[in-house]
Amino acid sequence: RVLCDEALRVPVEKAIIQFEGEMNRGISLDFIDPQRPAPDEEKIYDLYLCVEGGEANQASEIKVAVPVAFQKLVLATRKDFSINLSSLAELLDADLAFATCLNTSASGKALEKALTEAGEWNKVMSKSLRAYPSSLQSAAALSSDEELEAVFVWDSVARGFDLRIHRLKELDGAMEAIEARVSKESENPSLAFSFSRFLAAPTKGQFYFAEANFIGVAGDAWAETPELFVYCANQVKEALIPGLEAFEKKFFVKVTAHFIDQPDIAKALGLISRSKAVKSMPDLVFGSMGKANDNLAAHFDLSPDSRVVGENLPVFVHKSTRFPASTRNLLGFLRSWSKEVP
Repeated sequence: RVLCDEALRVPVEKAIIQFEGEMNRGISLDFIDPQRPAPDEEKIYDLYLCVEGGEANQASEIKVAVPVAFQKLVLATRKDFSINLSSLAELLDADLAFATCLNTSASGKALEKALTEAGEWNKVMSKSLRAYPSSLQSAAALSSDEELEAVFVWDSVARGFDLRIHRLKELDGAMEAIEARVSKESENPSLAFSFSRFLAAPTKGQFYFAEANFIGVAGDAWAETPELFVYCANQVKEALIPGLEAFEKKFFVKVTAHFIDQPDIAKALGLISRSKAVKSMPDLVFGSMGKANDNLAAHFDLSPDSRVVGENLPVFVHKSTRFPASTRNLLGFLRSWSKEVP
């Protein structure tokens, strides 16, 4: 069961059709639309796809969030507005009646941050006609309220309401990920995770998000259950195995760990790099490569945070890993997990 914002209808519906066809699994889909009654508030969903995160935040605690696209903050007007606006000065000079979003919403927080950094927050708020709880409600108001002439909303929402988009220079960096959020109360978390990864996969859901003019994410290559291959120094074996097992249970990702003496890591990787089995390179290496670092630099990047499960060891990430999102998730999980372990 998936609850989805109306603004995401087109790419999500297309992705579901392909997913159901390939996986022979059914997905039920409900939509949040400010112009129609909301779905049953008592209903528990396995997966939430919300541009503001509102329904997901009000729902049961989220197990994991998978980024599936990015959205940017824009100024939107009705389609028949004839002038293109590119700055706040032009907006204020045009003397339009505009609305903002409350800073309890993701779009409102993004607007406040961007305009505060630009030194324009107080000026804009003094001119704002009113504020709405979310981008969806702001766009709906613009579509029905003749007094209102412009709104600050996510571009994903503006497209959904067929509004004219104005990209103001002060909002250039105001961008946020749209996430597929798996509920802790999901009755089928494995399927929910699988569909989330399908949405983020370059050759699957990302095609439909790009087709709908969304900014893409660096998701994993499609696999129903991704498998990470990692090399680990023997000195962290005892500490690392419980963390890897906990990660597998939470993220539904298989981790195959090869533990090896620290001096032998560089030798093993060197043999692989010189052979025809370069694709067999591990996704992650927990341990020093010694003097071979320079020779293997073409294949690995040094992670900026090397502290994993209490051991200050270098961590290397394979540049061409098929599973960049799962690799990032594993490193982030181990960092937080190690702090919780007594």
